[in-house]
This record gives sequence, C-alpha cells and structure tokens, in this order.
Amino acid sequence: MSAQVIYQTTFPSLRDTDTIAQATRRMLDDRVYDLPVVDATGAFIGMFSLDRLFAALLPKAALLGEGIADLAFVSDTLGQLREKMREIAGRPVLELTVKPDHVVHPDTTPVQVVLLLHHGANNVPVVAHDTGKLVGMISARDVLMALDDRGAP
Repeated sequence: MSAQVIYQTTFPSLRDTDTIAQATRRMLDDRVYDLPVVDATGAFIGMFSLDRLFAALLPKAALLGEGIADLAFVSDTLGQLREKMREIAGRPVLELTVKPDHVVHPDTTPVQVVLLLHHGANNVPVVAHDTGKLVGMISARDVLMALDDRGAP
C-alpha cells in the first residue's frame, strides 16, 4: 500500500506569481490553513501557511529567539492589523513560502504519512520523484477516511 491510495489529486493550490491577498482569499474560500505553491510547470516550490502570514503581522520582537510571550504593551488595534495586512497584500506569496520537511512521494508508505501527521504536519505534499511536480496532497482527514471500515470490502 502506498500514499497513492490515500492522497487527493484534486486540491487547492497557489501559483508562484499569486499575491498574498489572492492566497488569503483562497485560504478563506477553501477553509484551509496552508496551501501548496507551484511554478508554471506544476513543480512544487513550498507551502504558504497561515502561521507565516500571522508572523508577518507581528512585531519583530515577538519573533526573536523565544519571542515575547506577553504583547500587552503593543497597542495595535484590529484596524492597525488590517493596515499591516493591506501593506503586504500585493507582495508575492513566495515571500512567505517555505519548503517543508514533510514532502512525500507516491510510493511513500501510509505509516510514514501517519508519522508525519503525528509530528504536526497539517497537509502533506505528494511530489513526483522524477519531475518534482506536485501530484497530490494528504490531510489527516484523508488518512482517517482511508482507515474507516465503513464501506470497505
């Protein structure tokens, strides 16, 4: 049994030319916390994630080392955070895209996928060995559905 049995071949994604505003709209529309980013050929570049977006809105001091746990001294209002969001909205998604450690291939075993999900991966990109193209995505829900006995032979 391989990852192919459980991964989705139809999934939302972003192009490397998309903007942060386009990405956030897509995240809202598709109700996801991260999205794969591909180039014009479909090659996987990385993941655009909500945590990176939120980090772009935080004061730099909150991101240094262990960071500042209590930001009560920062008086940014929702309006000010919206303004910060407007400032970065037109920038390319590549600025906030990261190459994840958790990339699998169509022949990856399900137990390896479960281990990645156990270690905190939200969505796991499935990338073809030979082309580097994104061919699928695996979520925890996909694994649970594959494990569900209802309707199984």
